[in-house]
Amino acid sequence: MDNANLFSQTYSQILANTVGGGNKNFQLIGNPINFSWPVVALGQFPLAGYMIASAMPKWSPIGSFDFSDANFFSAYNRVFSLLTYKVSPEKQNDLNNLLNQITQAQNQLNTFTTNASTAYQTALQNGGDVFTAMYPTIRDWLAGPGSAYQDQINKQTAAVKSLQAQYSTFVSLFGTDPTIQNDAKMLTTPSGPISGPAPSGWTKVMQSDGSLAWAPLFNIGTQGQDWRAKLTAGSQGGFSIKLTANKSDEAMNSSFAGASFSYDAFFWGVNSSGSWERATEIDSDSSVEATVTVESSTLVPVAPASWYDSGLMKQLARNQLGSGIKLADGWVPTGPQGSQCVFGQYGVLSSRVSGLVVVYKPSYSITMQSSTYDSFHQRISASFGLRIGPFTFGGSGGNEQTTVKTTGSTTTLTSTSTSDDPLIIGVMVGFPGLDEA
Repeated sequence: MDNANLFSQTYSQILANTVGGGNKNFQLIGNPINFSWPVVALGQFPLAGYMIASAMPKWSPIGSFDFSDANFFSAYNRVFSLLTYKVSPEKQNDLNNLLNQITQAQNQLNTFTTNASTAYQTALQNGGDVFTAMYPTIRDWLAGPGSAYQDQINKQTAAVKSLQAQYSTFVSLFGTDPTIQNDAKMLTTPSGPISGPAPSGWTKVMQSDGSLAWAPLFNIGTQGQDWRAKLTAGSQGGFSIKLTANKSDEAMNSSFAGASFSYDAFFWGVNSSGSWERATEIDSDSSVEATVTVESSTLVPVAPASWYDSGLMKQLARNQLGSGIKLADGWVPTGPQGSQCVFGQYGVLSSRVSGLVVVYKPSYSITMQSSTYDSFHQRISASFGLRIGPFTFGGSGGNEQTTVKTTGSTTTLTSTSTSDDPLIIGVMVGFPGLDEA
């Protein structure tokens, strides 16, 4: 990944200024997210926010919230299908058959997901800059040329969810361990009308087609509209970061994922004709220096609601479960790549979002060679937008008039975002079974 040193500088300085430099569980978002979630009715959860809260972040210091991010609830649900339980002898065969169906359906979903990712990466490599500008993320591609793959994934996801619901109902009725019975019952999708009140641990999410659907609840410490009030009230949590293209930095080596990451986020980007493109001209200028300042920032905690049994996951990770409950043959709590493990980097339930790092009113000053500026400024003159790592200015978020000043052989650009939308630039990552009570 290019400009890894700049991402690392950004990573370490944001970490030090928002959550404390010693915290290793921070993930920088490579595709920054504007908070523009709509106000929803009481008992509902906005879809855009739900997609973030319910994600299972990649094992990387730099991440993205895209199609390939696993759903935490589905992964947690799957863990229960990897356990062996005591049930009545006449029901044991039924349980085994249902677990086999879930495994087969999940394997098929994994195949569809892999096929879609492979097809997109091939198209990305062969399509050149035009393709990249039109379909910068796999989600964009799946909504267009890759829609057939999306249809496959949607249908198979529905099949997996249906089988998991059947499983939860089965265990809640016929299991012999009261804890597992209760946990399974909490995972069962409510059967009541969607117009009624949400049961404990559940909420309603409006889908892209306008319909409401039951969804497991995630508790967010501060709701979106409250972020605005808190962040716009003053300079609480304001900070600046200084970036130098030719300076090395090893901050990401000490993150939870170490230096192991492969997400190909671009650090410098321009918004041209409504889409973000890599600013290769700035990439190649080793003299670039920049300062990014935010007016205020906050850390918003996120946690799964009552349907999540963190204590049970901790016991499972330590092989401390009783009552004859254990992992199915071939499965282990943690293990290396290629193993059948539940927790940790290669596990079924590897991570969850435990907090959102949110900033307000970022501004920047960036100095580069005048020849660098001359080589790309025409691309952004009509529809200006600039991305600096996890910060965006302009594009879809609004922007002040940018000031351009040339002195000798260098040019300096300065600008302040005029958007009233807070910007999510990172998440805190939790590790089920390993670092939770």
